[in-house]
Amino acid sequence: MDHKRPPHEAITGASHDAQQSASYSSRGSKRPRVDGPPQPLCERCAPLDLDKSFDEALAFYESARQGLTRRRPALYSENDEGPFFYVDAFFVHAFGDRLSTPSGCTLCRFFSSMRVRPDFERHKLLAFCSSEGAVFNLSLLRDSAAWGRIEHTVFMAVVPDDVAYPKDGHDETWLEKEVPRVGAIYRLRGGGGGGRGGRGLSRNGTLPLLRAREVGATVDFALLGEWLGFCRALHGKACSRPESSLCPITRGFRVIDCALQPPEVVAAKWGEPYAALSYVWGPRAEDQVAWPRTVLDAVRVTRELGLRYLWVDRLCIDQSDDDEKEYLISRMTHIYEGSDFTIVAAAGSGASHGLPRVAGDAAVGSKQPKFRLDSGSVLLSAMGDPRLDILNSEHWKRGWTYQEGVLSGRRLVFTQSQVYWECRCMAVHESIELPLELVHEPPAGDAAEGARMAQYMLSGVFKGDSHADGGEGEHKGMSASSDASRLEYGFPSHGQASIRAQLRAMDDHIRAFSSRRLTHDSDSLAAFLGIVGMYRARESLYLYLGLPMWMDDVLGDLTGAYVSFALSVSSWYHRSASEHRLFVSETCRRRPHLPSWTWAGWAGTVTWRAPPSDEHCVIMADLIEAERLHLVWAADLYLRCAGRPVCVRLLNLHSPRVLDAEAPALLEIRLPLVLKHSRLKGTRGTWEWRRLAGRAGAQRYRAERLAWDRQWYRLAGRLASINMSIDITAEQWSAAHESGELVSALVFAAQFPTNTHGRARFLTLRRVEGGAWGGAWERVGSLQLTVPTCDLERCRTSGELLNKLPVKERGGVLVIQ
Repeated sequence: MDHKRPPHEAITGASHDAQQSASYSSRGSKRPRVDGPPQPLCERCAPLDLDKSFDEALAFYESARQGLTRRRPALYSENDEGPFFYVDAFFVHAFGDRLSTPSGCTLCRFFSSMRVRPDFERHKLLAFCSSEGAVFNLSLLRDSAAWGRIEHTVFMAVVPDDVAYPKDGHDETWLEKEVPRVGAIYRLRGGGGGGRGGRGLSRNGTLPLLRAREVGATVDFALLGEWLGFCRALHGKACSRPESSLCPITRGFRVIDCALQPPEVVAAKWGEPYAALSYVWGPRAEDQVAWPRTVLDAVRVTRELGLRYLWVDRLCIDQSDDDEKEYLISRMTHIYEGSDFTIVAAAGSGASHGLPRVAGDAAVGSKQPKFRLDSGSVLLSAMGDPRLDILNSEHWKRGWTYQEGVLSGRRLVFTQSQVYWECRCMAVHESIELPLELVHEPPAGDAAEGARMAQYMLSGVFKGDSHADGGEGEHKGMSASSDASRLEYGFPSHGQASIRAQLRAMDDHIRAFSSRRLTHDSDSLAAFLGIVGMYRARESLYLYLGLPMWMDDVLGDLTGAYVSFALSVSSWYHRSASEHRLFVSETCRRRPHLPSWTWAGWAGTVTWRAPPSDEHCVIMADLIEAERLHLVWAADLYLRCAGRPVCVRLLNLHSPRVLDAEAPALLEIRLPLVLKHSRLKGTRGTWEWRRLAGRAGAQRYRAERLAWDRQWYRLAGRLASINMSIDITAEQWSAAHESGELVSALVFAAQFPTNTHGRARFLTLRRVEGGAWGGAWERVGSLQLTVPTCDLERCRTSGELLNKLPVKERGGVLVIQ
């Protein structure tokens, strides 16, 4: 990596002279103008020839692809701590500070509305090749069969003119993160492109890779119908109703008949094609009317796309019949997986908001910035990526709507600005135009799976269990990501997810769901039952009160339920902040209808990662897939119901039926091993975490250190990671253990091939007086100790592993409620 910035002339190379003249034309023959009567432009904008700039940028990137013009795609920095930047863009114009002040110039106002970082004072206009934008993983695209068949396009972006960067330099994150928030600027030539037409081959047989599309004042139902028809025709069974949803709903299934005027709720036979609606009910009086605007708009969308029936929870579930309501809630997996498509209302905060632009109300939507040039060409904004609008929507923040988005095979998402389509094989939206056939690839195996978008295409946000790499990602190394939402590339083959990928997805689902809001604490598991239902087909993988368990034997002869439950119950903890910490104390609220040992018994964001980079899903997959690992130990755990002496010993559990029938909620640890030392000692950091710098599809570099606690702790000579769900300091933690108010009980210990060190995981328990469940303790946190490799070299048995841990026998039983 080049850490010292080279001279500007050396960076731009042969393109320097060309770029000097790119911004202005002495003739001024392509003077920008707006629709309607001509309006004066400022003296800096008047001579701009943007048509020429687009043409020169196209020529520049084509020359670079042919090796005639030098570009340097390397990442630059003054030092290891950044900032990091590229110097491979095409410079168009320097605005100075004029976009940061009010202006009567219409072109200044257009560019001002397109600023990537409006908090900066000075800005510049750069041109980029579309194949290097966030929609594509460039390295995978270059290696694909489509590379030789695409007609490259360029876009422009208004970015900060930072003195730390050369004039053609841009921050490492702008293309991936900042430009998609605002939208790139494309040129639509006069008389062509921008709609659904103009898709034909060019003279040399290529297809335009990416262009902007004008978004009308009302929804283009013909375009939505094209997406739906394309999916039905090319995606095979991947996006259709899965076989697991063919199990009939035997009672209470009702739908809205959209063909009736006015629409009515009618009884329906299971198996009739229908659409579903996913929306936020909302608290206002106008949200509570029988037929709110969002529902009526969804009725029209359903009818326009050729279906007669629509399922809406509030109207189609008899809210006065508790038994029927409970039955249908338990069938949410079937209802949303069984819909032909799901309409997602991602705009507004209640049912009265409506679906933007469906009813023809142009004021409801967000306007698309555009500017017409004298040549007839139009500068058109591709608008912000609707994925980001979805991630920031009220719909995304609510607990009940999580499973509705994940379970659906096809989704039409209405954001404030445009409509977004995501199925299991494709993600597209209104404001961009792609050659859909070209960016799809045929099925790798089963032809019935159909085609899907290629691995170089940006994936969606509603991830199922196929959208997980099962532990082959960043956490296997020493680099970590602090991104709250992970956008990935590619659409994996549906139904072919490995157990490793399914475990990763399950942890991700729990992590994502736990961060959402619920109006009623009692819904903390009910609103997750649809996700649980996704895993019913794989009988060995089972969730008990939200915790993953493996019901088959592991490691040759150990009971899977016994070992995997011990691992799962001791692996989750609360962490809402993006930075990693080695002492975590978060004040989380108990949800008393469920036991404290499950994440569903608390309100708080859950994580499964323990320092330095241990993911629960990776360790559990190792347990399942490995033939033999001798250094594995789990506590003797029992489950029982309050007030009943009969217990279920997990060591002898081989079927989930007894748990389903009895639903025991008290967890017992018999003859527990507990922590015998609690004094924490400060120590120097042992590991180093670094961020991976660089954009997707380009070479990545180990960059600056990530922010971890400055204070690291050792407990009895072992590096300690302490995670508490209550407000407590490190000093109070130690004192509470000494007084007996807290006790940390060893639950799981092991060494795995993917980790050179050993790990010991404890549940930290707090004494409870007069507990409603009849238990004497509640889980309030967890502890992980790291046993270095040098201490394990002579360990041959699990007993010898325990001798390396600061634990003692307590005797008796710890009952956790």
